Amino acid sequence: MPDYDTLQVIWWILVAVLFLGFALTDGFDMGVGALLPFVGRDDTERRILINAIAPHWDGNQVWFILAAGAIFAAWPPVYGTAFSLFYIPLMVILFALFFRPVGFDYRSKLEDARWRAFWDWGICVGSALPAFLMGVAFGNLFLGLPFTVDDLRRTLIDASQLHLLHPFALLSGILGLALLVLHGAAYATLRTDAVLRSRLARAARGAALVAVLAFVAAGLWLTVIDGLRLEEDGVRVMAGAWLDNYRRWPLMVVLPLAGLAGMALAAFAAGRRALAAFAGSSLAIVGVLGTAGLSLFPFIVPSSLEAAASLTVFNATSSRYTLGVMLAAAVVFVPLILAYTLWAYRRLWGRVTGRVVEENSHTLY
Repeated sequence: MPDYDTLQVIWWILVAVLFLGFALTDGFDMGVGALLPFVGRDDTERRILINAIAPHWDGNQVWFILAAGAIFAAWPPVYGTAFSLFYIPLMVILFALFFRPVGFDYRSKLEDARWRAFWDWGICVGSALPAFLMGVAFGNLFLGLPFTVDDLRRTLIDASQLHLLHPFALLSGILGLALLVLHGAAYATLRTDAVLRSRLARAARGAALVAVLAFVAAGLWLTVIDGLRLEEDGVRVMAGAWLDNYRRWPLMVVLPLAGLAGMALAAFAAGRRALAAFAGSSLAIVGVLGTAGLSLFPFIVPSSLEAAASLTVFNATSSRYTLGVMLAAAVVFVPLILAYTLWAYRRLWGRVTGRVVEENSHTLY
């Protein structure tokens, strides 16, 4: 079994992989849902978009459940602290997500334009709002969360000082939403016909432009935001400290460059080469999330009230035995889940057109 420090870093990587799996799969579901009322001009076109993601949207959410479970087991203090502070946003996200499955199932129950329009907007809100709020939550990590610890190492939180509406957090939310809209538009071009692809290409180019501007602005903003630096004698608060890892590991610059390159590729390939556009949007997500994660490393949940109380990869993990047992389980089950997911996509692949929807109107969404 690897030593404790190595196990701690391995689990940081594994949790990151699980969140990446969620962003890359359920991310395009959210992107398509957010675009639904804007790209689909009539009921048939909206049904095409819905059925383009219908076979997999529920399975894609497994990655989110796995990530949350991994945090609970591998990083108990992180789970307790972050989930307590983000309780209201998380509940809003969950209730918003409820609109998607209900909307998918109920919109076609009645052949009434107002009924279907209501559920179309419900799917849109249920997709766009979680994407935005997840970005806001991630942005708050760079601002620090308002908690301290007492003499018994119990976490004390002050939710009144949470910066959910801080401009940097809102910018992060815009970046998250734009990325998933770009990803959804790129994915939908793979599954739909020429009429929708032209509109999806325009949406992808617009989302890519917003994502590039937001990503660059966030990077520049980090140069003046107070960050944390872990040193041998403790944790120091310094402006621009979130960029320290770029000086420590210069090759990290590959990640933000990959994110920008992915956005550019998705924008230029949209409407022309659907597979290249989807590869670009996927690369953009990996680059942006990788940039954010490694910029924070080794911090997981920084504290804005007491820097020394911040939770890191090395002080917030479960025991070596727990991490070892979980690693053995992950080595077996994560590849199985990935293999099944790839098999399901391969078996259920194909373009959804107006003709397909009309010929299967009683069996499709």
